[in-house]
Amino acid sequence: METLELLRPAFLLLVMASVLLTLFIMFQKEEKVNGWTLFFITSMSLIIGSVCLYSSGFIVDEFGMSGDPVSFYLYIALFPVSLLTVLVYTFKPNHRVEA
Repeated sequence: METLELLRPAFLLLVMASVLLTLFIMFQKEEKVNGWTLFFITSMSLIIGSVCLYSSGFIVDEFGMSGDPVSFYLYIALFPVSLLTVLVYTFKPNHRVEA
């Protein structure tokens, strides 16, 4: 039975973008990413990942193929990375100097 692997790069890109966003927030000196931007990027990556996984289910069902377990694990990994991004932003101390 064939496996649908066409959406694997999309999931990989979403996870890598979330990891890079987390690293950027951890190491930024001044606040370049505010809360609204973080909320928008995180929610859009979760929505796009959900739609891709849902669509791959339809494609797999119609063509009689099997699903890609790596894409599923990447989708599951997207949630803790997104949660980590929000927690890092929330609990990172602000080092603003008032003049």
